Amino acid sequence: MRKISLVLTLASVLGLGVSAPSYADSDGLGSIASFFGSTTAMLVDIPQGVAIDTLYRSPKNAWHALAGHFGDEKGFQQNVAAAVIGIPVGAVWGVPAGFFRGAKHGLGSGWEKPFSTESFIVGLEEDK
Repeated sequence: MRKISLVLTLASVLGLGVSAPSYADSDGLGSIASFFGSTTAMLVDIPQGVAIDTLYRSPKNAWHALAGHFGDEKGFQQNVAAAVIGIPVGAVWGVPAGFFRGAKHGLGSGWEKPFSTESFIVGLEEDK
């Protein structure tokens, strides 16, 4: 009995997911399409934001900020010391920062332009 209810639930969710883009341009269901668009975009954008911020954005920013605070952003010794400290700290800090950045991007772009390509891609440029 549990397997049948699970299969029916999954089938209904997949059915809604497949048919939801067709409601994006209709006037009467605009808010429903925006809701499904932002929900779907958040499911995609949060892991993207976490990956981008953990692996690239936060470690790079922490590294360069520390090198600047150590005296010379272009100096070899300052960059080595800043990399040893900044990359691990930035990677840890990137998880919550990426979560919130991905959620913000998914909610905003998914609501304004549901099911568009911009709503599913968290870019490396700063979100405005």
